[in-house]
Formats: sequence, C-alpha cells, structure tokens
Amino acid sequence: MELRHLRYFEAVARYCHVTRAAAELHIAQPALSKQVSQLEQELGVALFDRVGRNVRLTEAGEALLPHVRAILSQIESARAEMAERVGLRRGRASIGTPPSVGTQLLPPVLASFNQNYPGIELRLHEAGMQTLLDLLETGLADVAIAKLPVEDPALTVVPLFTEDIVVIVGANHRFASCGSVMLRELSDDPWVLSPDNYELRECTIQACQQAGFTPRVVLDGGEMDTLLRLVMAGVGVSMVPSLMVQNTCCEMGVLRITDQKVQRTLGLVWRNDRVASPAARALREFLVEHLKGGLPEHLFRRTLPRNEKGPAVRNGKKVEQAA
Repeated sequence: MELRHLRYFEAVARYCHVTRAAAELHIAQPALSKQVSQLEQELGVALFDRVGRNVRLTEAGEALLPHVRAILSQIESARAEMAERVGLRRGRASIGTPPSVGTQLLPPVLASFNQNYPGIELRLHEAGMQTLLDLLETGLADVAIAKLPVEDPALTVVPLFTEDIVVIVGANHRFASCGSVMLRELSDDPWVLSPDNYELRECTIQACQQAGFTPRVVLDGGEMDTLLRLVMAGVGVSMVPSLMVQNTCCEMGVLRITDQKVQRTLGLVWRNDRVASPAARALREFLVEHLKGGLPEHLFRRTLPRNEKGPAVRNGKKVEQAA
C-alpha cells in the first residue's frame, strides 16, 4: 500500500465521483481507476460500488476511510513540523473556497501571495459548504472561505464581506433589461439550480418559497460556470452571488431582487484546535489582509441584451432603467 493509493482513495470517497477526483489530483480518470483497483486488489475487498456515473463506498470502504484520513493528516502534520525548521522558504498550505470566490476573487490574491512566498506550494479545493467544513475537519484544508454563520466552536471565524444574491436571466428574457425584479414575477419561469451540496441551492429555494412559490426546476446540478452558460443559452433563470456577474456581458440580464433581501456573508475559517504550520499561518493572515471588506465597489453591473436600445417593458408598461 503506497501513499498515493491512500490519497487517491480519499479523493474518490470525498467526491463520490472518479472524474471529479481525477481533476483535483491532476491525473487521467483511467489512471485513477486503475490505482484504486490496485488498492482493492491488495486489500482483497471492494471499496466502491458504482451507482450510475457516481461511486459509493462499500461497507469496507467506509471502515477504511477514517484510517486513511488520519494517516494523511499525520503526514501533513509531519510536513508542517519540518516546515517550521526552514521558515517560509518552503512549505505547503491549502485553501477551500466556493467556486464563485475561487473564480472571481482568489486568482489575483493568490498570485500576489505567490510573489511574496514563492517557496510555498498552495493547494486549492473548490467545493460546497459541507465539503469545505469536512476538509477542515480532516486536515486536508488549512483554511476555508465559507458562508456565515458557522456554528462550530472548534473553528475560528473572521467575517470578510457581505454581497447580494441576484437573479440572472437570458438576454432575450422579458425582464433582461429591467435591472430589478420581484421574485414572485418569476414564479412561472423555468429554473436552473446548483448541486445539492451547495448552499446557493438552498438559498434559492428558500427565497422562492418566501415569495410564494416553489421553483419549477428544468435543470438540476449545474456547477457555477455551467449554470451561467445555461442561463445565457435561455434554458432557465437562476440566482447567483453578485460576485459571479461583475464582468458579465450583453448575453445575460442581471436583476436585483426588490421584494426581499437576499444576501450572503463570507468569512475565513480555520480550526483552532490544531497548530498551524508557518505556511498556513502566512496564508490565512494574507487572505484576511486582502479580502476583509474587500468586495469591489460597483460589483453589480446591469447588462442589456444584444440590440436592446429602448426602455424595458413590463406588463405593457415602460420600466425605468437601473443606473
């Protein structure tokens, strides 16, 4: 049994999906499947059952997983202890984040961190809220950006910023150029939702229910970038953090919600019951400095559908455009 087998097994168990695990590990999916099969052959038991396109841990796999995570955590602790001896010339640190933050905010911040600490190797995990908390608990992430509040006394929480959740519609949608909308006006529209383990999905469903309807879902489980493209293609409407639409173009309408206040607050969280490595401490201090209160102004930009020149129309009446 080799260390890579344990890392591969843990990643597949975490995602319940071989292709997604392979993407994180930066290896080909067939190669990952082969490595997992080698581990199963060595142990003499099946660790996964295939369920459609996903995989599920067998009883043996469930029994093995906590041992593997404990081993990987101990290895990371050993690396951290060695890093203490060489300061910040070398080291490793990992961060978990929602895809929207990973796409829009982190690239320039992490690039700046790399310039300041070129010897520190970073690992980035993009996932939903529960997965991020699991990564912190198992020690596979040193710090995470998470939706607040987080009710866990073992976590230190530093609030970063609050942003609006907005509605996005295709360029040809009847409200595309209105700049704002009441959610109840979208009760008959088809909706596109994010995956089950993303807090945005629950936020969308709750907001719609507060507006008096249950969204009619026509496509379920789209990751953030895919969700945006589905809306652009006219498949349905959706709700996303305003962070995701700061650079939208004319292929999409972005609408403020006027009949209720829908927001999310993000914070930096890490476990306070473990000693962080110098690299992890440097990373979290850098993130707090560069992200606390740092949501760009004018993040929300209304966009007009192509060839739209005149005022928007709602129920046969002209609607004043949002500035």
